[in-house]
Amino acid sequence: MSTHVFRDDDLQPLHLEPLLRSAPWLPRDLRAAHRWEAVDHAELGSGELLLVVAAVGGPASGERVFLTARRDPSGTLTAAGDDGPHGLAAVRHVLAGARLRTARGGHVDFRRAPSAPAGEPRRLPFDQGWSSNSLSLVEVAGSAYLHKTYRRPAEAVHEPELLRRMSGTGHTPEWAGDYTYTDPVRGSRHPVGVLYRHAPGRGIDAPLRENLRSLWPRLTSGTAPDRLVRDHLLPLEARLRAAGRFLRGFHRDLAARLGAPATGYPVADALARASARLAELARAGAPLAQDGAPLPRAARDAAFDALATELVWLEGEFDGRTTASGAGPCHGDLHLSHLLCSDTADGTWHMRVIDLSTPALSPDDPEYATQSPVQDLVAVRRALEYFAADEAAFESSRRLGVDATETMYGSLDGAPGLPAADRAVLTSVFRTADLWRERVLGLLLGPASGDPLRRLLYLRRLLHELGYNHDHARPYHAAIDLRHALALASPAPTTHART
Repeated sequence: MSTHVFRDDDLQPLHLEPLLRSAPWLPRDLRAAHRWEAVDHAELGSGELLLVVAAVGGPASGERVFLTARRDPSGTLTAAGDDGPHGLAAVRHVLAGARLRTARGGHVDFRRAPSAPAGEPRRLPFDQGWSSNSLSLVEVAGSAYLHKTYRRPAEAVHEPELLRRMSGTGHTPEWAGDYTYTDPVRGSRHPVGVLYRHAPGRGIDAPLRENLRSLWPRLTSGTAPDRLVRDHLLPLEARLRAAGRFLRGFHRDLAARLGAPATGYPVADALARASARLAELARAGAPLAQDGAPLPRAARDAAFDALATELVWLEGEFDGRTTASGAGPCHGDLHLSHLLCSDTADGTWHMRVIDLSTPALSPDDPEYATQSPVQDLVAVRRALEYFAADEAAFESSRRLGVDATETMYGSLDGAPGLPAADRAVLTSVFRTADLWRERVLGLLLGPASGDPLRRLLYLRRLLHELGYNHDHARPYHAAIDLRHALALASPAPTTHART
C-alpha cells in the first residue's frame, strides 16, 4: 500500500478534467457533463487509485463511472494506462483475495478463484482495439490472463458471476477472480473488474471472411453459384458443424448452471413492443447520411409492408397467449467475434464464448423469462446477414467500379440505373453471397425452422437494428435491414434455430 494519503484536494474537478474530457471510451452523454466530481475512492497500492466519479450537469448528470488513476512523481493525477507496470495493483488484490475500505466508508471486495495462480503479475503486449471497457493482458505463473474492468456502474454486468458459474464447462474462459464496489450510501454492489484465463484464437468471422473472399475469384459468368458455394465451403464443413454442437453445449450448460425459468417467454409483451416500434419507424423518414442518396422509396415501402404482414401472422399464431415455451438463459449479445476459435493439430477448432451479457441470472428475477437461447441463434443469423451483404456490396462495387452504397441500394431495387450487363453482375454476386450465407447457417445452426417464437425474436432483432441504423443515420446498414425485411415476404420465411 502506498504511504501517500490522498486528500480530497487531490480529486477536485480540475484534476479530473484531463482524465475524462478526452477519454476515447467516454460516451457522448457523459462527455457533455459540465464537470465531474469524485464521490468515493479506494487506494489500491503503488500509488494507484480506484475512483468513483459522478457527472455534474449535462444529459447524464449524476451518472457514475469507475476510473483507475495514479499519481505521477510530479503530483499530477493521470489515468492508469494499459502499458508499463501500472494497473497491476488490482490484479494483485484479486490473486490474494482482499477487502479494501473506501474513503467514504464503502468497500471493494476482491474474490479469488480456488484455482487462481500464485505469483507476481506482469504486463504482456496486448492490442485491445476500441472497447467501452478496459482490457489488459497479464502473465501470472507462466500463464496469460485477461484483466477486464467495467466503467459504468449503472449498467447491469453479470459477466464475472457467469464466468465463475461456467468454470469447468469448457465453454467459457476459466475464471480466476473478480472484484466489486459496495456503495457506502446506497448499499448497492457493482462489478468493477474480472480476471480470467486468456482464450487464444480469433472470432469465427475471420475464417468465414477468408473463405468468402477467396470464393470471389472463382465466380465467373459461367459458374453455377450453388455448386460453387458447396464446394468452396467443404474445408469448413466439419468445423462449422462442430461449432454448432459447441454452441448447443454452451446453452445446455448455461441452463444447467442457472436454472429453468418459472414462466414462458412473454410473447404478448414482445408483440406489443414490436408493433409500437414498427409504427414508429414507419412514420419516420428514411435515414440519410450527409451528401448521401436516399434509400429507394418503393423498396422501403415494400419492406415495411412485409414487416407488417409478418407481425400480423405472428399475432395470429400466438392467438392471444401471453407466454410461449422457449424461455431460458442466453449469451445476450452474441456476435461472430464472441465465438473464438483456434486451430488445433488435428484440424479442428478449439472454441470459447466470450463477453457474456446474459440479462438476468436468477429464475426468480422477473427479467429471467424475457430471454431465450433462440435469441443467440437469431443474433448469429443477423450477424451473418450483415456480413454477407457487406462483402457482396464491396465485391460488386469492385467489379463494377462504383460505390458500395450504390450496389447495396441496387440489391434493394434491382439497380434500374445500371446497364443490363452490370445489373447481371450485381445480381450474381449478391445471389452467391446469399447462398453462401444460408449454407453457413445450415452447417452452424442446423435446418431452418418456421417456429413462431423464432420468427418473433428475428422480427424483434431486425426492428431493433433497423431502428438503431435509422436513429444514427446509417442508411447503408439500414439497406441491409430492409433487404432482409423484404425476404420475409417469401413464401416460407424461416430462421435457422438449432437448440
